[in-house]
Amino acid sequence: MKALISAVFTIFLAANVFAQLDGNPENWCRNGAFPRESESYEIAKIKGNKGEKVYFYNDFEEDCPNNEKCREKSYIIPNDEVIVSRRYGNWICAWYQPKKGSETVGWIRADKVEFIKIKQSFNDIFGSWYFYDNDIEIKKDVKTNGFKVTGNAFWKGLGDNVHTGELDHEGRMSDGILKLGEDETDEYACRVSIILLGKFLIVSDNLNCGGANVSFSGVYQKNKK
Repeated sequence: MKALISAVFTIFLAANVFAQLDGNPENWCRNGAFPRESESYEIAKIKGNKGEKVYFYNDFEEDCPNNEKCREKSYIIPNDEVIVSRRYGNWICAWYQPKKGSETVGWIRADKVEFIKIKQSFNDIFGSWYFYDNDIEIKKDVKTNGFKVTGNAFWKGLGDNVHTGELDHEGRMSDGILKLGEDETDEYACRVSIILLGKFLIVSDNLNCGGANVSFSGVYQKNKK
């Protein structure tokens, strides 16, 4: 089984983008939805002339991002790398994660990116991962030769209003995606999908893994900010 899982994770990513989440407008490109709107993410590098600014465009109006009024102040420059979830006309929905600070998510022109082939190994997924205050740890399950996943998630409201969530699951691999809770029959059971993408871990859940507003969804890294 280990050889099979290793083969799954040692991959070269090919272009394959998915549609928007059911019920959301096609032109939406937002942080919260980003980890849940695809099952095949990609890494792309910004291309262009030295010093060129590639701007993000928002989705605030129906004609966005196809209107210049949708342009944000945020921009990236050639050789910056972004995570891509999907395409919308001549645009791609991109997540930019700087070395320090918060992410920027929005539309950028598809002709300004070059997709990168990356190679990753089975062992890269193991370890401790962080997304803001959320944490996930993935270990080998020696009994099943599979995966043991634990974690904590938080939602902080006003004052002392804090809701929490926990993971303590055995996971299995399906088409390169680590899935938790897939065998649960309860419609309210916690279900999580985890995708390794280079140095990132893209996590999505069904919003049933903790208290109100708690979610493990996000783009995780091994170095806590």
